[in-house]
Amino acid sequence: MYETLFDLTGRVAVVTGGARGLGKATAIGLAAFGAEVAVIDLQAENCADTVAQIESLGRKAVAYGCDVSQYETVRDTVQQILRDFPRVDILVNIAGITARIPTVDIPPEQVRRLTEVNYFGTFWMCKEVGRAMVERGRGSIVNMSALGGGFVGTGRGNAAYSSTKGAIGALTKELACEWGAASVRVNAVAPCWFQTDMNATSIFANKSFMDQVMTKLPMKRIGRPPELVGPIVFLAGDASSMITGLVLPVDGGAYATCPIELF
Repeated sequence: MYETLFDLTGRVAVVTGGARGLGKATAIGLAAFGAEVAVIDLQAENCADTVAQIESLGRKAVAYGCDVSQYETVRDTVQQILRDFPRVDILVNIAGITARIPTVDIPPEQVRRLTEVNYFGTFWMCKEVGRAMVERGRGSIVNMSALGGGFVGTGRGNAAYSSTKGAIGALTKELACEWGAASVRVNAVAPCWFQTDMNATSIFANKSFMDQVMTKLPMKRIGRPPELVGPIVFLAGDASSMITGLVLPVDGGAYATCPIELF
């Protein structure tokens, strides 16, 4: 019994934003625990390396090009996935964008785009995959919130982004209540600062920024992609079978502290 708690063998996972960064790490991580994976990104060809690494583990992987902000495209993509795979057991919504622009300066179109990709993209995927899960009477959804999505205020000119992540937290709790009786669990992770190939030479190369970040992290370091994969695998599988409606901070202790900044 206990030895299979993290075993995903025979299950089908859908991961959005799977071409790179945390989405790529998640897709490969789920496959490492046994899952077959439908990998979604804006362009299917961008997922080639993700697919290759999953296939090297002996798992099936198929890439799909999909703009998650467009409902009709999401609907059609999910229908295609359900033709290519026998079902969907796990959905992990990683796809998202950010923009660090002070609220008084951010253009309306940027706010709309953040909302369309981060919130609506998650909503549409939950709606379409969730429909199939509810009909089947089983499923696990893991959404991507953020530490700034209602846990703490960061004051870093990211209000529009953080608002979308707070909305994802609310969506997660509502769907958990709505779909719980159908044995469809809905949870989310709320990470702090994680380093990927995309940001290693940008914000994390900024010493002033990093000095500020360290005042907020009791563990005194930023996260690495595998450290987010573990919590996602936990929430996706049977090890968390009695957990739904949780927004789990994966944050090096940031939510637990109120640091004194000596600058």
